[in-house]
Amino acid sequence: MIVFENKDKVFVVTGTASGIGKSCAEQLLKSGARVIGIDKADSDLKCDSYEHHIASVTDENALRKIIDGVISNYGKIDGLVNAAGIWGNSKPFYDVETSDWEKIISVNLTGTYLLSKIVSYAMMPCRKGKIVNISCLRGTIFRNNMTDYASSKGGVVALTSTMALDLAPFNIQVNSVAPGFIYTGMTKNSFDNEEVRKASEALIPEGRLGRPEDISNVVMFLLSELSDYMTGTNVYVDGGYHIQK
Repeated sequence: MIVFENKDKVFVVTGTASGIGKSCAEQLLKSGARVIGIDKADSDLKCDSYEHHIASVTDENALRKIIDGVISNYGKIDGLVNAAGIWGNSKPFYDVETSDWEKIISVNLTGTYLLSKIVSYAMMPCRKGKIVNISCLRGTIFRNNMTDYASSKGGVVALTSTMALDLAPFNIQVNSVAPGFIYTGMTKNSFDNEEVRKASEALIPEGRLGRPEDISNVVMFLLSELSDYMTGTNVYVDGGYHIQK
């Protein structure tokens, strides 16, 4: 486990009510960091170093208020993890309603952009920082009936690269993590079906579904000093799925 030598590290993590976001928050807390969580739902994380804010990542005013509070209380933000996201509509693109398309893009892509922009302004004066975006293997490897979700996550991959270029002069590294088939609250309805689970596992060279901690382990590396020479990279964490396609 990565433990930060500097015990006053401050991290902002979205999607902390469950799944990958919650796992990232838990690992950061175990490392000795302070974590500010943001989710549209409440969180059961209990720790003196954790504070939870109920807000949507699409609400720019609410996000600004939260980040202003973080800077007022702690004077800095060392890292950001954009883990909040929602699943698509599982329809061919021609059957996706415009309102449904806009909802997926708004949460998965625009939400990542909004909070990253706000946090970047807090990081730039310090001339250091780490931002990790959660993309998805479906942002680069596609299947049918996934146009809204794939487009949003493909946008996250592109956003990560352009953010990395813009923030490099400020010594801020930006990378993304592309999970494969991960068992979370968002996917359990599918993977609790034994036929679906076995079919999915058959596609994965390592032969198993991923766990949230498989993703948060890599996020922790990207938030640490060990990744100081990495930026603009999309890291697949998928049990080898992408290398056989």
